[in-house]
Amino acid sequence: MKKERDFSVLSRSKKSAFSKVLGMKMRENHLPHSRFGVVVGLKVHKKAVKRNLVKRRITEILRHHLAEIRVGYDFMVLTQPKSVQTEYADLEAQVVSCLKKLGATV
Repeated sequence: MKKERDFSVLSRSKKSAFSKVLGMKMRENHLPHSRFGVVVGLKVHKKAVKRNLVKRRITEILRHHLAEIRVGYDFMVLTQPKSVQTEYADLEAQVVSCLKKLGATV
C-alpha cells in the first residue's frame, strides 16, 4: 500500500492486534491479493538508517510468511521504539503472533 487514503481508512479499522514491539491492523480489501504497509515513524528512531532497517526486516518477514497469510486483506504494521533493538527472530515471532491473533493465517 502506498496511498495515504488507504492508510487512513485502514487506521480506522477495528480489527487489530498488538505485541510488545509492534501492532497490526487488518481490513478486507475485496482484491485477489493482500496488501501490506509498514509504518515506522520518527518516534521509533530519529535516524533514517535505523527506521529503514526495521522496515526492511518487517517486509522480509512478511514476504517469508506470505504463503501462510490469507488473501484479500490490507495489513498495516505499526512499530514502536523497542523494535529497533529487537533481534530478527524475536521480531519474526511478534509478527507471526499478531497475524495469528488477527486470524490472518491459513
